[in-house]
Amino acid sequence: MTNTENLIERQIEIKAPVAKVWKALTDSRQFGQWFKVDLHSEFVAGKTTKGKNTSKGFEMEMVFHVKEIKPQSYFSYSWIPFPMDQSFDYSQEEPTLAEFFLEQTTYGTLLKVKESGFNQITASRRAEAYKMHSGGWEAQLKNIEKFVVEK
Repeated sequence: MTNTENLIERQIEIKAPVAKVWKALTDSRQFGQWFKVDLHSEFVAGKTTKGKNTSKGFEMEMVFHVKEIKPQSYFSYSWIPFPMDQSFDYSQEEPTLAEFFLEQTTYGTLLKVKESGFNQITASRRAEAYKMHSGGWEAQLKNIEKFVVEK
């Protein structure tokens, strides 16, 4: 596996203030709206938030282990990528780390997402998880942009 298959990096510049993008990213109710996941609790550093993906065809249980929250600049959580197969025991897998970086620009906010750790995913599902998340982050960045700009 090459390093490029272990790491996904995407970014988008959103025409909105950092505070507005930050709230959409870290407020679990707002996050749930644009990410299309029904979350059961708030995002709190060191705590776990569970939810269910509500995207048609991708209904699955999701678990977000919130790692760090640095107001208006950095947010991270670990999770098991693409846990679609209900017969698979994901408890034996190391989660990947999703990190979000926010920077103010003259245009608005630069939002970067970085997900790493795919090399620790079970070999039989690694390529599919990487592929689904590569495309998934592109879609999700468009979703948060649309959510923030229209709200």
